Amino acid sequence: LEIMDCEMPSVSDTDVLVEVAHVGICGSDMHIFEDPHYAVKDIKLPVVLGHEYAGVVVETGRGVTTVRTGDHVTVDPNIYCGTCPYCKAGKKQLCSNLVAVGVNFDGGFAQYSVVPEGQVYRLNPEVSFAEGAMAEPLACCIHGVELAGIELGDTVCVIGGGAIGLLMVQLARLKGAARVILSEPVENRRRIGLTLGADYAFNPLEKPLDVQLRDTLGIAGAQVVIECVGKTFATQ
Repeated sequence: LEIMDCEMPSVSDTDVLVEVAHVGICGSDMHIFEDPHYAVKDIKLPVVLGHEYAGVVVETGRGVTTVRTGDHVTVDPNIYCGTCPYCKAGKKQLCSNLVAVGVNFDGGFAQYSVVPEGQVYRLNPEVSFAEGAMAEPLACCIHGVELAGIELGDTVCVIGGGAIGLLMVQLARLKGAARVILSEPVENRRRIGLTLGADYAFNPLEKPLDVQLRDTLGIAGAQVVIECVGKTFATQ
């Protein structure tokens, strides 16, 4: 990992040059840093990471029509081929030829970033750049909540109170969960979770979660469990 000066990236007819204002560090970035060839197939180094970001358009290609200089934008890093069987079936997330900004080519950990026009979305002026940078992880969480099938009145348990888990707590509440439970060993995260919509926040290191649920709430489990740790042990 190195901090360095780079040449200003060039803009093609269909590209947008974004001056980056806010960028998030994803767990995927950490995996790539630790072992890029294991984390991402066919990754070509060196590469500027960063795929959760927002900023200001400072230049557009001659063919760009959807944004203009001065617009505030957020970036969808995932570029789908649109032609493979998965894309044609409406399952773009499984695209056989998926590439991503900040993974397969330079992304948001820089002052300026070139992005294809189709990957930028204009933000309303009242949306902050910090909020804009959260658009991509929030989209992932919305997709997950839709797959979880939360029904009105369900008890939902979220395992892990990091950024993704805390988003899931809020979305579960918005989906109509009657009771939202957060399992998280870090006290500050549990505190934040309670302010964001969790009814209960338990430390799984104090005693097994199922024991705490039974002792405190008199229940054996939840209708929906959402695992947001990303580690195998969290599912056990």
